Amino acid sequence: MEVSRSTARVPQKMRIDSGRSGEKANVVAVIPAYNEERFIASVVIKTRGYASHVIVVDDGSTDRTAELAEVSGARVVRLEKNQGKAAALNAGFKAALQLKPDAVVCLDGDAQHEPAEIPELVRPILAQEADVVVGSRFLEKRSPIPGWRQLGQHTLTAVTNLTSGVKISDSQSGYRAFSPKAVRTLRFRSSGLSVESEMQFLFSQAGLKVKEVPISVSYADGSKRNPVVQGLQILDAILSLVARRRPLLFFSLPGLFLGVIGVLLGIRVALHMQATGELLMGTAILTTLALTGGLLLGVAGVMLHSIQHMIRRIQEEIRDAMALRREDTP
Repeated sequence: MEVSRSTARVPQKMRIDSGRSGEKANVVAVIPAYNEERFIASVVIKTRGYASHVIVVDDGSTDRTAELAEVSGARVVRLEKNQGKAAALNAGFKAALQLKPDAVVCLDGDAQHEPAEIPELVRPILAQEADVVVGSRFLEKRSPIPGWRQLGQHTLTAVTNLTSGVKISDSQSGYRAFSPKAVRTLRFRSSGLSVESEMQFLFSQAGLKVKEVPISVSYADGSKRNPVVQGLQILDAILSLVARRRPLLFFSLPGLFLGVIGVLLGIRVALHMQATGELLMGTAILTTLALTGGLLLGVAGVMLHSIQHMIRRIQEEIRDAMALRREDTP
């Protein structure tokens, strides 16, 4: 593929006011990309019309993603090997903070997001109405997303909303805007495709104010990932997140289910023995296993929840102590 540096036409930049006496807002766009040479140049060029700076995080691509992004005018952060979207966003946020942004907007490198919608995403951030703005594909009544795909997305959103305690209409949207406070606060650990779901847990934990705005979306032909396989991978990652961040919920619900099954089986054993004088040995064993399993899961959930709460409290005390130390340092 030949690249001409002289023909990359950049659209006229749209002015986005910061709200400070008519100053232009410093909007930084972060685009995580892995093998996106097909789309990255056009995404960067369009995004430059709405952002002061464009940062492309090349997540160990084996194609010309980094080269094309750089030629198109982006600042490129290179990761030596493919580490996943969470690591790419962490690197992108770190680079964005060095530019002292008024707002940071994240969009995907596969051209599914429309850069012209950046002003709508960052407006609540600049107006200090939200710390995070999520671009939702489902706020509008009509969505171009196929019905079967919507079903999968709504299922993942329902699971994420239930377990994170933060309710939004599109938990898997990668088109989001962040305040500088949110960018400094958020650090992602997910190794798979669940970084958007992890964000919801972090929003709740950090007390960040979240708002949604409607966005459009366009899916290119020949997607690199099978949506069914991707959905199952995300669901598996969400369950892992729940186990790590909400252990009481993760262990207590199945524990309660086993406990109820054990009680019902126990009632059957007792009634049968009262009527016939015979012990249903197999059912009695299942009753014991169900009740024991339910009890162990419940105890595990309570213990892990207590340990997690203690660790968080220690972390908060360490952060408070460090903040006081910085204030006392001349």
